[in-house]
Amino acid sequence: MALAKGTNSYATVSEADTYFEDRLDVAAWTEANATQKAQALVTATAAMDNLDWVGVAVSDSQALAFPRTGIYFDPKLGIEIELSSTTVPKRITTGTIELAYHLLNNDGLLDDTGSVENLTIGSITLSNVISANKVPGNVKKLIMPLQVNSGARFWWRAN
Repeated sequence: MALAKGTNSYATVSEADTYFEDRLDVAAWTEANATQKAQALVTATAAMDNLDWVGVAVSDSQALAFPRTGIYFDPKLGIEIELSSTTVPKRITTGTIELAYHLLNNDGLLDDTGSVENLTIGSITLSNVISANKVPGNVKKLIMPLQVNSGARFWWRAN
Protein backbone atom coordinates (compact mmCIF):
# COMPACT_ATOMS: atom_id res chain seq x y z
CA MET A 1 0.00 0.00 0.00
CA ALA A 2 1.29 3.45 -0.87
CA LEU A 3 1.54 6.18 1.74
CA ALA A 4 -1.87 7.61 2.61
CA LYS A 5 -1.90 10.38 5.20
CA GLY A 6 -4.40 9.57 7.93
CA THR A 7 -4.49 5.90 6.94
CA ASN A 8 -0.92 4.68 7.33
CA SER A 9 1.10 7.85 7.94
CA TYR A 10 0.92 11.01 10.00
CA ALA A 11 2.83 12.99 7.36
CA THR A 12 3.30 13.13 3.60
CA VAL A 13 6.63 13.05 1.83
CA SER A 14 6.00 16.65 0.76
CA GLU A 15 5.46 17.76 4.38
CA ALA A 16 8.63 15.98 5.44
CA ASP A 17 10.62 17.51 2.57
CA THR A 18 9.43 20.96 3.65
CA TYR A 19 10.34 20.22 7.29
CA PHE A 20 13.86 19.14 6.32
CA GLU A 21 14.46 22.30 4.25
CA ASP A 22 15.19 24.13 7.52
CA ARG A 23 17.03 21.37 9.40
CA LEU A 24 20.74 20.55 9.48
CA ASP A 25 22.19 17.06 9.02
CA VAL A 26 19.59 15.71 6.61
CA ALA A 27 21.71 13.84 4.07
CA ALA A 28 19.96 10.52 4.71
CA TRP A 29 16.65 12.17 3.85
CA THR A 30 17.74 14.21 0.84
CA GLU A 31 19.62 11.23 -0.66
CA ALA A 32 16.63 8.90 -0.32
CA ASN A 33 14.19 8.52 -3.19
CA ALA A 34 10.45 9.19 -2.85
CA THR A 35 9.65 5.50 -2.30
CA GLN A 36 12.20 5.16 0.50
CA LYS A 37 10.91 8.34 2.15
CA ALA A 38 7.31 7.08 1.99
CA GLN A 39 8.36 3.70 3.42
CA ALA A 40 10.23 5.44 6.24
CA LEU A 41 7.18 7.57 7.10
CA VAL A 42 4.84 4.57 7.06
CA THR A 43 7.25 2.54 9.22
CA ALA A 44 7.72 5.45 11.64
CA THR A 45 3.95 5.87 11.93
CA ALA A 46 3.52 2.16 12.68
CA ALA A 47 6.17 2.43 15.41
CA MET A 48 4.49 5.51 16.87
CA ASP A 49 1.11 3.76 16.90
CA ASN A 50 2.56 0.99 19.08
CA LEU A 51 3.13 3.47 21.93
CA ASP A 52 0.64 4.21 24.71
CA TRP A 53 -1.01 7.62 24.25
CA VAL A 54 -3.13 9.77 26.53
CA GLY A 55 -6.83 9.98 25.78
CA VAL A 56 -8.81 7.76 23.47
CA ALA A 57 -9.12 7.41 19.71
CA VAL A 58 -11.97 9.41 18.23
CA SER A 59 -13.39 6.31 16.52
CA ASP A 60 -12.88 2.59 16.96
CA SER A 61 -12.70 2.30 13.17
CA GLN A 62 -9.90 4.80 12.55
CA ALA A 63 -6.69 3.34 11.14
CA LEU A 64 -4.26 5.28 13.36
CA ALA A 65 -4.05 6.21 17.05
CA PHE A 66 -4.63 9.89 16.23
CA PRO A 67 -6.79 11.92 16.21
CA ARG A 68 -7.72 11.40 19.87
CA THR A 69 -9.67 13.12 22.57
CA GLY A 70 -8.10 13.87 25.91
CA ILE A 71 -5.86 16.35 27.70
CA TYR A 72 -2.09 16.55 28.11
CA PHE A 73 0.31 18.96 29.79
CA ASP A 74 2.57 20.81 27.36
CA PRO A 75 5.83 21.61 29.18
CA LYS A 76 6.86 24.20 26.58
CA LEU A 77 3.69 26.21 27.08
CA GLY A 78 3.23 25.29 30.74
CA ILE A 79 -0.48 24.58 30.29
CA GLU A 80 -2.86 21.72 29.70
CA ILE A 81 -3.86 21.23 26.07
CA GLU A 82 -7.05 19.58 24.91
CA LEU A 83 -6.49 17.23 21.98
CA SER A 84 -8.47 18.02 18.85
CA SER A 85 -10.85 15.33 17.69
CA THR A 86 -10.16 16.28 14.07
CA THR A 87 -6.41 16.91 13.81
CA VAL A 88 -3.13 15.24 14.71
CA PRO A 89 -0.92 17.22 17.14
CA LYS A 90 2.12 18.84 15.56
CA ARG A 91 4.30 16.96 18.09
CA ILE A 92 3.13 13.66 16.56
CA THR A 93 3.63 14.78 12.97
CA THR A 94 7.11 16.18 13.71
CA GLY A 95 8.01 13.12 15.78
CA THR A 96 6.98 10.85 12.91
CA ILE A 97 9.10 12.82 10.45
CA GLU A 98 12.12 12.75 12.77
CA LEU A 99 11.68 9.03 13.42
CA ALA A 100 11.45 8.38 9.67
CA TYR A 101 14.77 10.19 9.24
CA HIS A 102 16.30 8.15 12.08
CA LEU A 103 15.19 4.94 10.36
CA LEU A 104 16.70 6.02 7.05
CA ASN A 105 19.92 7.07 8.75
CA ASN A 106 20.32 3.77 10.66
CA ASP A 107 19.96 0.92 8.21
CA GLY A 108 19.28 -2.37 9.98
CA LEU A 109 17.85 -0.67 13.07
CA LEU A 110 14.65 -2.71 12.91
CA ASP A 111 16.53 -6.01 12.64
CA ASP A 112 16.88 -6.07 16.44
CA THR A 113 20.00 -8.18 16.57
CA GLY A 114 20.56 -7.02 20.13
CA SER A 115 23.67 -5.74 21.76
CA VAL A 116 27.13 -7.22 22.21
CA GLU A 117 28.62 -7.53 25.65
CA ASN A 118 32.27 -7.80 24.49
CA LEU A 119 33.91 -7.59 21.09
CA THR A 120 37.61 -8.24 20.54
CA ILE A 121 39.44 -7.71 17.29
CA GLY A 122 43.17 -8.25 17.65
CA SER A 123 44.34 -6.11 20.54
CA ILE A 124 41.22 -3.92 20.53
CA THR A 125 38.40 -4.80 22.94
CA LEU A 126 35.04 -3.07 23.11
CA SER A 127 32.69 -3.70 26.02
CA ASN A 128 28.94 -3.20 26.28
CA VAL A 129 28.41 -2.41 22.59
CA ILE A 130 24.78 -1.29 22.35
CA SER A 131 22.81 -0.74 19.17
CA ALA A 132 21.19 2.61 18.39
CA ASN A 133 17.87 3.43 20.06
CA LYS A 134 14.82 2.59 18.00
CA VAL A 135 13.27 5.89 19.08
CA PRO A 136 15.92 8.60 19.42
CA GLY A 137 15.99 11.14 22.25
CA ASN A 138 14.81 14.07 20.13
CA VAL A 139 11.68 12.14 19.16
CA LYS A 140 11.07 10.95 22.74
CA LYS A 141 11.26 14.54 23.95
CA LEU A 142 8.73 15.68 21.34
CA ILE A 143 6.15 12.99 22.03
CA MET A 144 6.67 12.50 25.80
CA PRO A 145 3.86 14.88 26.90
CA LEU A 146 1.36 12.90 24.82
CA GLN A 147 2.35 9.51 26.19
CA VAL A 148 0.66 7.77 29.09
CA ASN A 149 2.80 8.38 32.18
CA SER A 150 5.08 10.55 29.97
CA GLY A 151 6.43 7.41 28.34
CA ALA A 152 7.84 5.92 31.56
CA ARG A 153 7.66 2.15 31.88
CA PHE A 154 6.88 2.21 35.56
CA TRP A 155 4.70 4.05 38.01
CA TRP A 156 6.08 5.85 41.01
CA ARG A 157 3.94 7.13 43.82
CA ALA A 158 5.09 9.21 46.78
CA ASN A 159 3.22 8.38 49.96
